[in-house]
Amino acid sequence: MTIVKAVKPKVSKNSSDFGQITTKPAHRRRPKEDTENLILREAELLLIERLASGSDYLNPLASLRITDVLASINSKLKDDQLPMTTGAAYQIWKSQLSFQDAILERIMNEIATPWESDLRSRLDVALNQKLPVKEVLAIFDQSPPQNDSAAHELTLAIGLTAFVSPERIRRAEERANDKFVEVLGKILMDILDYAERRLLPGLSIDDMVWAIEGVSVGMHLRARSHPELVERKDATGIHLGSIIMNSIFFGFSEPVLRLDEQNR
Repeated sequence: MTIVKAVKPKVSKNSSDFGQITTKPAHRRRPKEDTENLILREAELLLIERLASGSDYLNPLASLRITDVLASINSKLKDDQLPMTTGAAYQIWKSQLSFQDAILERIMNEIATPWESDLRSRLDVALNQKLPVKEVLAIFDQSPPQNDSAAHELTLAIGLTAFVSPERIRRAEERANDKFVEVLGKILMDILDYAERRLLPGLSIDDMVWAIEGVSVGMHLRARSHPELVERKDATGIHLGSIIMNSIFFGFSEPVLRLDEQNR
C-alpha cells in the first residue's frame, strides 16, 4: 500500500456557468522516501516479470529505463494520486546509472537473508530432536521451486553480477554480504558446536559460508536449465544437495578433542 500525504484542497475563484464557486479535487503528494521506495519496488517487479516470462534481454538492468518504471506505476494510480514524473525521479537519482545502482543494491539486499527465519526454525527443530549431524545439515537442502518469486529474484541477482562491472557489484553487495555472512555464519557455528567440531586451522567461518554460497549459486543456475541433474539422488535416496553440504561441512572442519582424548 502506498503511503501518501494529504494536502488541503485548493479552491478556485473562478465561477461556473451557474455562478457557483467550484472546488478542484484534492491531490495527495508522496514524501520523497515513499517515492523512492515505490519506484525501486516497481523496477524490481518489472525485472522479475521479464525474467519469469523468459525474456532474452542481454542485460535486463541496462534495458530498464526510468520512464518504463514510471509508466508502469502511473497505470496503477488511483484518481486522487498525482502521476509520477521524470522530474520527481531525477530529484532522487541524477542519472540513469545511479538509478540502476540503486536497483542493484536493493535486489542484493532483498536476497541476502529472507531465508533466515525459516532456516533457523528448521535448525531448532532438528537440534531439539537430537538428530545426527548429517540429518541436521539436511535443513539446507530445501530451495524454493524454480517458479517461485524468491527463486526469480535470486536468479536476477546472480545474472546481474555477470553483466555489471565488478566495482559496481562490490558496492551494491557490501551491506548484503556483511549481513549474509553474519546470519549464515552464526547458524553454521551453532551446528559446529552441536557436532563438537571446529574449523580447520587457517580457515574462518567466512570461508565455509562462501563455499556454500558458491555451490548453491551453481546449483540454482543449473536447476533452471537442467533440473533433472540437480534433483539426482544416490542409491540410498540422499539428495545431491545434502551430499554436497555434508562434504563442505565435514571437509572444512575437524572434531574437537576432549581433554580425556588428548591425554591418551
